[in-house]
Amino acid sequence: MYLFLAILLFVFLLISLRYNWWRIPQSYKKARVLMYHSISEHIKNEKFNKWRVKPQDFEKQMNWFYKNNWKSFTISELSKLDKIPEKSFVITFDDGFEDNFTKAFPILQKYNFKATIYIVPNQKINHWEEKNTSVLSNLLNEKQILEMQNSGLIEFGSHTLSHVNLSTINDEELLNELKKSKEEVEKITNKESEAFAYPYGKFDDKIVQAVKNVGYKNATVVKRGLFEQNDDVFMIKRVGILGTESFFDFLLKVSRVRNKL
Repeated sequence: MYLFLAILLFVFLLISLRYNWWRIPQSYKKARVLMYHSISEHIKNEKFNKWRVKPQDFEKQMNWFYKNNWKSFTISELSKLDKIPEKSFVITFDDGFEDNFTKAFPILQKYNFKATIYIVPNQKINHWEEKNTSVLSNLLNEKQILEMQNSGLIEFGSHTLSHVNLSTINDEELLNELKKSKEEVEKITNKESEAFAYPYGKFDDKIVQAVKNVGYKNATVVKRGLFEQNDDVFMIKRVGILGTESFFDFLLKVSRVRNKL
């Protein structure tokens, strides 16, 4: 009997370490800004699958938001709100994969949910990930971008010209990456590009100031957290949604920000 109880306790502790159900749920007055990349099926033995959320999983997540009456915003809409409504969330996609159009967009349309996509303009594939993946992916083309924008659901922001780590380049290169990418996104969309996402989440005070100087109105980081009314809109925290985690992980992240230690 004691052995059985000891085993149960051990299993309970293991589960509690893996799934942080015991953390205090965060207030629904704080907005959830979710970070996605690719919405696609997994590729066998591919470590980049971490960034590939399967379409059926994305559908299940969006259905949960819909059934639980969450309010969807673009990142620029959220950053301008005088008061954040309860159960507010933002869907963001980094890099602008073609599957954001072919797989994610129909699901967003189904639930009438908005999203912000940070694109690396005029690039055809995610060449910057050559060392991290054996399969490079197509990026959005101009026709797809325009169709998504014309739906009224999608905002397009910039993710630099070449997806470079901004902390590794000089001031002239920094200005070029920020300014030219903004101009190219606006040339494609014929609309002001207000939103920016720091590649690899790398930023410092100089980079933030440069983003402001170029004319962006908000920027997102990779740091985990929720968005509150008076937060700095040039360092908006996000909750990363991974393709290698369960739906229970997703629920814990939405409610508690952290799903594991």
